[in-house]
Parts: sequence; C-alpha cells; structure tokens
Amino acid sequence: MSDSSPISLHPDPTAGLFPVSFEQVEAIWSDWPRMFFEPDGSFVWVAEDQSWQLDGVVYDRDDRVLRVDLTGDYRAAPLEQLVRTLGWPDAQLRVEQVQAGKFVELADFLGELNA
Repeated sequence: MSDSSPISLHPDPTAGLFPVSFEQVEAIWSDWPRMFFEPDGSFVWVAEDQSWQLDGVVYDRDDRVLRVDLTGDYRAAPLEQLVRTLGWPDAQLRVEQVQAGKFVELADFLGELNA
C-alpha cells in the first residue's frame, strides 16, 4: 500500500511525549542519505531511486518530541526506520489518519503497508 494521505505519529496517550528529544531526532535523521532536515523541524526524505518520498514536520515540547506529521508515499521499510528512532517498538506509537479522523496502532498501520 502506498498512500499520500496525511498522518501524524503520536506516542501512546499514557506516555505523553516521545522518549526522544528534537535534537536527538535531528542528529540521527540528518545523517541519513537523502534526508534533508531543517532547523524548524521540517524534513524531506527521498529514496535513491525516487520510488518513495516522505515529507513532514517534527514538533516538540518540554525537550521531547510531541508529534510528527507526515505526507508522502508510505513504504513499510523507511517508515519503520523512521519510527524506530522515535522509540518504537519499546514505546507504543499510534498513527492518526488525519482525513479519516481516527487513530490506529502503528503495528497495524505497518501491517497494512506490508499487505
């Protein structure tokens, strides 16, 4: 499944914020090939063969990542790489499907991408 509908990544509601800081995410993501990360939190990550692209914004509060908004051509492998830096699978993450107005567990969302 590939999609371009906007999604937002959120920590489990009981956790409050992601277990990583904005600066940690910036440092890790900035080292990835074809990842362009701006100081305001906006980013673009493009596959070498241009088969997928993720665009988004990282938001933070109180020295921790609050949420990550994404649009693009979602593929399981790059999305999984991205969410691992946000603490998954140790941290429970949810995907807000913005246009549908619903939340799904990240594992379920990734499973749909692999189907």
